[in-house]
Parts: sequence; structure tokens; C-alpha cells
Amino acid sequence: MSVDGTERKIDEKGRVTLPQSVRERLDLDAGERVRITVEDGRVVVQPHVSRTAFIESMEGIVNEETKRDDAPTITPEDLKDDWTSDLPDHH
Repeated sequence: MSVDGTERKIDEKGRVTLPQSVRERLDLDAGERVRITVEDGRVVVQPHVSRTAFIESMEGIVNEETKRDDAPTITPEDLKDDWTSDLPDHH
């Protein structure tokens, strides 16, 4: 999916400037963090979503009405351990 088809040159430090149209489409401002991955030979740039922002956006999504009947029960402590196991300060 091409936004505007603009070509960019990689500078001597390996940097590429994102076109303004791409930054606007992704709602990115200077200094924001992004995630860069390679998928099927393409470089993919995605806005970074913090765990806190993700949790806040998901608040209230799963409740007694929306939870599947066969969904496993998990304690908040187990969920926290699962979601934070990759963090450096995890014990």
C-alpha cells in the first residue's frame, strides 16, 4: 500500500526521512517512538503503543457480557506476570 510513492535516499548513517504525508497518516510527531519490522521483504513502520496506552484503550472491553463461556479464569497477578515477563525489571 503506497501513500504517495515518494522515493527516499538512505543517508550515510542509514537514516531515511519519512515523508510528511506518511507522518500525518500515522499521526506521528517529531520525537515519537515507532516500531520498525521487516515483513515479506518490506520495511514496516508502526506507531509505538505503550503498554499503559494499550491497557487504557482496552479497559472495559472484556466483561461478564462479552467474555466467552469457555474462557479460562486468570488472576490479575498471573495476567500481570504474563504481560510483563519480558520487561527488564520483572522479578
